[in-house]
Amino acid sequence: MTSQILDTLAQPILPFQRLGFGTPLVLVHGYLGGSSQWDTQLPLLSQHFEIVTLDLAGYGMANHLAAPTNLADHARDVLATLDHMGIERFHLLGHSMGGMVAQEITRQAPHRVLKLVLYATGPLGCIPGRFETMARSRERLRDDGVQRTARRICATWLRDCEASPAFEPLAALATQASEQAASAGLSAMESWDGRAHLGHITQATLVIWGEKDRTYGWSQIEMLWRSIPGASLAVLPACAHALHLERNALFCTLLVEFLAQDQKT
Repeated sequence: MTSQILDTLAQPILPFQRLGFGTPLVLVHGYLGGSSQWDTQLPLLSQHFEIVTLDLAGYGMANHLAAPTNLADHARDVLATLDHMGIERFHLLGHSMGGMVAQEITRQAPHRVLKLVLYATGPLGCIPGRFETMARSRERLRDDGVQRTARRICATWLRDCEASPAFEPLAALATQASEQAASAGLSAMESWDGRAHLGHITQATLVIWGEKDRTYGWSQIEMLWRSIPGASLAVLPACAHALHLERNALFCTLLVEFLAQDQKT
């Protein structure tokens, strides 16, 4: 495994890790996430792909970088980092806010994305039906601070909330986000609308969702599934927004089966 953290005055190069060999699979985390949220998946997925994980500006190992206030700039950061790594074409997975960033990457550089996985995400950044409105999250972030807000939000991502064994590691990562990034992320999502682009996605696409997800309701998932031509759908029972931590083996099996199909085409 190699790891690198670099900054440039123009487009920042995000902290990244590479593991394994084969076709690159780029994993993009969501709001209050980070590259280490994929640690449990790396041993399985790296047997089949070269796994690339990175930290978006303001989160995880990139919490020293100012976070963009729009998702298009997050997408440009990811593409610039992949350019720096010499990666031209790749499979792409985005989780939650990262799924919106992945949709932006696909819009900005459609020729570079081989297959697309949209995991626990949606096409509308204001996220109708979310456990609380963006405005309420912004108020509570201002009143409670990053630490308390991050832990509270993390609890909603798991079926068993704070009682889940995945809660403390997930919360520890979430609290690494800078206050600026926590605020900017809410604004970036709230102002983003990717619905007009869905019909233009030509990549084979898999939509993954946990039926107990408190963040993205079925209407968001259904819109992705029905609007992206030929999209496939996997609904996992008895798990929530961070289902990769609740159903790791099944999650990885779904990815390998989907991404490995017709790899030569």
